[in-house]
Amino acid sequence: MRLRQIALASGRLDAVVQALSDVFGLKLAYEDPNVGVYGLRNAVLPAGTGFLEVVEPVREDASAARFLKRRGGDAGYMVILQVADAEAERARAIALGVRAVDDIDRPNYRCTHFHPADFGAILASFDQQRTEPDPLAPWGDWMPAGPDWRRARTEQVLDLRSVTLSSADPAALAQRWSVLLGRPLDPADPLRLPLDHGEVRFAPAPEGAATGVTDIGLQVADPARTLAQARAAGLEVGERGVLISGVWFEPRG
Repeated sequence: MRLRQIALASGRLDAVVQALSDVFGLKLAYEDPNVGVYGLRNAVLPAGTGFLEVVEPVREDASAARFLKRRGGDAGYMVILQVADAEAERARAIALGVRAVDDIDRPNYRCTHFHPADFGAILASFDQQRTEPDPLAPWGDWMPAGPDWRRARTEQVLDLRSVTLSSADPAALAQRWSVLLGRPLDPADPLRLPLDHGEVRFAPAPEGAATGVTDIGLQVADPARTLAQARAAGLEVGERGVLISGVWFEPRG
């Protein structure tokens, strides 16, 4: 199981994509026409061996539109985990009482999205790329990023390393995810859930803040250069990294 893709929801997709390009040198790989059924437009950008996605609602009744209204602006939206057997992972989660809210079953791809309330207020998905026997293959096929995503790779970002989920009760959220993913928490750090590639972290949210995706860790070739580019772009830079679309991006060496 690996951390493969993280989605951000925004009412200004083009500006967010530009910011990710200005700071990290990321390039657009794909705009998926199939997300129109969800009332969305999107952009998928390779981030090393992982992906960042930006979604923007184009209909008021879209779930992402309701999400943005609840959050009061841009925010982290979804965590996608690549697995070796999506059907088995789906069956295990459902047996634990998790509700499936969407299924895609194609010859080359299988995935299930789960109800956020059952994942501790986080929209999550188990995805299998059926054309890739090894889900850890670093440059393997990835249907959500289109057939030519490797052409959009950049040398500045080397990998997608972590996602942080913030909650009023991070310990409880960590335990919940450990059970749902069938993975043990790090004994030395019970707020860290290691995967075969990447990790999920858990942190306390500010008082009154909703549970959500708040931080993304990216391995980059030159962290100092990345931060300098963020400042030059006029973005907020702090101890946690660079703030883009309501999420802190931490550039790591």
